[in-house]
Amino acid sequence: MDLAVLAVQTWVNDKYGKVAGFQPAPLNGKTGWSTVYALTRALQIELGITSLADAFGPTTASKYKQWGEMTLGKVPTDAKGKAIVQILKGAMYCKGYSPGKFDDVFDENTKNAVVSLQKDAGLPITDGKVYDYIFKAFLTMDAYRLTPGGDAKVRQIQQDLNNKYYKTSDVQPTDGHYQRGTNKALVYGLQTEMGIAAGSQTGSIGPATRDGLPTLKEGSSSRFVTLFQYALYFNGYDSGSFSTTYNATITNKVKEFQKFTLLPVDGIANKGTWLSTLVSTGDPDRPGTACDCSTEVTAARAQTLKSQGYQTVGRYLVNVVPGGRNKKIQDGELKTIFDAGLTVFPIYQTIGDSKGYFSADQGRADAGEATLAARKYGFKPGTIIYFAVDFDALGEDIDTRVVPYFEGVVAALNQMSKGEYKAGVYGPRGVCIKVSSKVPGVVSSFVSGMSSGYSANLGYPLPKNWAFDQIKEYTIGSGAGLISIDKNIKSGRDQGQSSVEPKSIDLHSLFTEKLGKLHDLAIKDGNTVIQVNDLCLDYLRYGRYNGTNWDLVAGPLNEAFIAKAKANIGPIETFPNLLDYKTGIDVDLQHMAATCDSVVTMKQLGTPYLSDFAGWMGDLLTTITDAKNAVEKAKKDGKTLSFYDAAFNAIGAPGTSFSYTDLVADVDAYNIGRIIINSGYKTYVKDAILNYYKNDSGTRFNMFFKERFGGSFEQAAKEVEYFLTVPLKFDIDADIIVAARTQFLRAFGVKPYTSEEAKEIARAWSKKLAIFQGNE
Repeated sequence: MDLAVLAVQTWVNDKYGKVAGFQPAPLNGKTGWSTVYALTRALQIELGITSLADAFGPTTASKYKQWGEMTLGKVPTDAKGKAIVQILKGAMYCKGYSPGKFDDVFDENTKNAVVSLQKDAGLPITDGKVYDYIFKAFLTMDAYRLTPGGDAKVRQIQQDLNNKYYKTSDVQPTDGHYQRGTNKALVYGLQTEMGIAAGSQTGSIGPATRDGLPTLKEGSSSRFVTLFQYALYFNGYDSGSFSTTYNATITNKVKEFQKFTLLPVDGIANKGTWLSTLVSTGDPDRPGTACDCSTEVTAARAQTLKSQGYQTVGRYLVNVVPGGRNKKIQDGELKTIFDAGLTVFPIYQTIGDSKGYFSADQGRADAGEATLAARKYGFKPGTIIYFAVDFDALGEDIDTRVVPYFEGVVAALNQMSKGEYKAGVYGPRGVCIKVSSKVPGVVSSFVSGMSSGYSANLGYPLPKNWAFDQIKEYTIGSGAGLISIDKNIKSGRDQGQSSVEPKSIDLHSLFTEKLGKLHDLAIKDGNTVIQVNDLCLDYLRYGRYNGTNWDLVAGPLNEAFIAKAKANIGPIETFPNLLDYKTGIDVDLQHMAATCDSVVTMKQLGTPYLSDFAGWMGDLLTTITDAKNAVEKAKKDGKTLSFYDAAFNAIGAPGTSFSYTDLVADVDAYNIGRIIINSGYKTYVKDAILNYYKNDSGTRFNMFFKERFGGSFEQAAKEVEYFLTVPLKFDIDADIIVAARTQFLRAFGVKPYTSEEAKEIARAWSKKLAIFQGNE
């Protein structure tokens, strides 16, 4: 904790905390955007701005300049002036520039701190005056000193860009790290040198900038040569000392760059080479030999692709689960592709468009589904499957979300396919680079270069292991051959697959064998089918689903048998995955077994509704908190989200408390339990499980819907509302439900809810169940 920063946070909160629109700084003694935003809003309050915002935008700059840019000896000493000085000093502390005392006096120390920033940023004016762009620079988290891991030469470039172009680009970071702001400053520099008027400059590559890029070759001399060298350096090609003359060293480095990016190798900085150094698409109109698409490649479309020079096409292994567009490889499509002389590379994506989707567990599940689909289509050993990261992931999101996801992917591929299939990453440059470097086993990158506005594309070069670079979405062909594609540049690191070998694989052999051993062991200790089933389910659920709450709804565990089973067949952690080859789902075996145990046990005891709380109803309770949190977050972000929509979105969705994996485990548990119950308890759980995943799992939701709710969506909603709202009424069934509800609400820490919210949860459940059932 930095006590000086804590003092700033305390002061700004105390002084402005009651002003409408002010957002308080956290009292943690740590600098961060929240504290900077609080200081920015404080400045806006002093300047008379009523619509407060986190950004130091044009209005704030204009109002500040009207009030008067501060300099030593010329700062108003009225209340407003003193407050603005203290806001500035607070920002200085947060930036690591000491202004001396944290007070309201603009003194020599304050001036020296301003001069230090001006010099660190490379600015041409170092007079200690707080110009609007200087105040703005203090009110950011951008660094102006070399930070760990920074490149001194990158910092030299950043300072030079600030020195010459700050009037249009603003003051950009000079920390030695190439990033979005650096790319923006470079483009502003180009636009300035092209003579584009300041008011027309954008800092991004548009038609005017593209047309203004000069062709440079050995002997060329201008400021453009220096800027081109900067762009080369940012892409990992050091052409030596920066100069205004295009020399032999630059020519050689350009040839290396052109070779790596699959451009014509001539050493000349033409428009195509310029664009490849500046923007992730490069020149989107250059020819590509690979593409990807979400529609079936028919014979006519295959001929269109072939006639346009395409050699390889990327296609999806699965559709979004559940529902979604039918974008996966269709029956007979691979033969059509191969017959046309094309190759194919497989892509796995269901959602993957926000950080909430990504986790190690999700990676394992996705790899499992991808492996099953790849095997079904017959992709051969050595095939690279590209797993998608379809959002602008940066920094912490990559480290804490995306990297663990790919660790899960690689682990599951190794476990399930014994290395038969390899992992590739689809995403922006920064994601591909970090994932490939941090996760051994990710062997290839499919770059989403088309997302040129992503920060993870702006601040990064092409990954060294790039196989495909996606640069343009467009439609080609006509009539039956019309097809929409994403054009890709193909490096040759992955040529795609030219044939497949579909084969039938018993994906359950290991699971079946171990389940059989468990069953045989239980037979020795159990005298009846009911006892054998209870022993098997006890072993399958132990470790995660035991304790008082689970004893009440599924019966106590037989510890002696569990110890015996562990000694004979190993702990539950060694049990093979339960893979549902009909749908490609990696079933949560322990979750399913615990709930199934409850379904069977509670039916025997005459309280079957208690098993609902052990299964789908218990998970649905957790959705209440998810929905309330989502509504609160939307409100904080200035958006509107109804409780119903929030609940509907949370049920069976990745990253929620009631995920699709949870839902499948609950539904399968009920269905398998009912198979046993409907047989008069004469069916062994081993047989019920194996037959269910062989014959029935493809229609699990239909089976559940009919068995549990009699095929009535109205009944599904009615029962949920009753479970959520029934009061104590001295009726044994109702009071048992109230007791179970109270116990589970407490155990899960569910937020309080109203009767109206109970109706909305019930309606969301019924509607979501209808969608799952209808998609089968």
